[in-house]
Amino acid sequence: MKKQRLTLLIVSAIFSAVLVTGLMLVKIKMDAVSAPLAAASSEQPVAKTGGDNQPASSAVPAPEKTPVPAASPVPGKTEEPAEAAASEPTGNKETKPADKPANRGETKATEKPKGSQDTAPAVRKKVGDHEAVDLIFAGDALMDWSVKETIKKKGPDYPFQFVKAEVSKADYAFVNLETSVTDATEKDTNQLYNFKSDPPSLKGLKNAGFDLVSIANNHVLDFGRQGFLDTLNHLKQAGLPYIGGGRNAAEAYKAKTVEINGARIKFLAFSRFIPSRDWFAGPDTPGIAQAYDKSAVLPVIRQESKDADYVFVYMHWGVEKNHKPEEWQRTFAKEMIDAGADGIIGSHVHVLQGFEFYKGKPIAYSIGNFLFPDYVKDAKADTGLLSLKLINGKITAEFNPYYIQKDQIVKRDAAYDKKQLDFLQSISYGVKIRGKAIEPAS
Repeated sequence: MKKQRLTLLIVSAIFSAVLVTGLMLVKIKMDAVSAPLAAASSEQPVAKTGGDNQPASSAVPAPEKTPVPAASPVPGKTEEPAEAAASEPTGNKETKPADKPANRGETKATEKPKGSQDTAPAVRKKVGDHEAVDLIFAGDALMDWSVKETIKKKGPDYPFQFVKAEVSKADYAFVNLETSVTDATEKDTNQLYNFKSDPPSLKGLKNAGFDLVSIANNHVLDFGRQGFLDTLNHLKQAGLPYIGGGRNAAEAYKAKTVEINGARIKFLAFSRFIPSRDWFAGPDTPGIAQAYDKSAVLPVIRQESKDADYVFVYMHWGVEKNHKPEEWQRTFAKEMIDAGADGIIGSHVHVLQGFEFYKGKPIAYSIGNFLFPDYVKDAKADTGLLSLKLINGKITAEFNPYYIQKDQIVKRDAAYDKKQLDFLQSISYGVKIRGKAIEPAS
């Protein structure tokens, strides 16, 4: 009996030892696996970046999807929604930095704008003989803050007193309206700064000689849809046609067509900097024409160019305060020309950028601010007028420097002009600036 008890005790001890050893081995293996996981979880998360390799802390992503018309002559016709690329950083505090639009859910950013699936070359009619046509393009006009107060005291013509003669001399003049024109008070909370100008300020633009405005920008809906619709109404009352926005997508993506001196010329406008997906024009929704997705742009250009002698595209794009465009902008500009555009004119970055020619077509990446409140100084106050002369399919370009000072666009001396033109030469691509003329270098 004692022998049996002793045997049982020995077996129990052996079993216990084996069990403890097994448990220890399991714990060692679990610790070995969990250690690197714990180390990894203690690291700081990798910072995400916005589109075009810019920091997400200042990027404002585009909507995930947006319907876009295939071409403006077919109202209501849309292509399949496509993923939109993220916008560039603001570079200042005009819009709130955010990882996503307010209350709009997650968005998907891509590094560069997606290309259109339609890669067929543009089918263009041959440009016939016509008399010369002189076009003028100006940058961003904002008549709020100090400009608003100056207009109240000195009238709407005062800001344009020294530029009116040159603008009025052109056959057709174009400017970007970087503001809402409204009495509305409800602000778009996606914006850090909300701009609105008084209706009489539009009379100043009209009297200065401007014939057309772009409303494809990141401030025209600063006071919501009501403020936007007010802006459209005030523009109509002022006799100023607009492009790049409208009461629906068909209107927003529609070209403005004019016949001048025997030439049929079309103008389009798009924005690739918009603070919220709510700003995008929809089939039945007021808003502006977006350029986050190339399929919202290239097919429209291709369609509009079929029966035009010339098509010019005004783009609101780029990284603010940078004097050179991003590489994706240079690529996009050439794709627009391949689709049928005859010139690309840019603004938004608040400073001047250089020029480039592609297939004989001019690209002005940014022509800067045009009229801004008196807080702009130095590079942000450098401005000018881009002149394009059209004759029998050939386009020549000139840039005449001006300066924003005390709520006016003023002309400075010859030394300033030379300094500006030399600087523009240094930041351009394959061009030679002779006097004020911008020419391909080769």
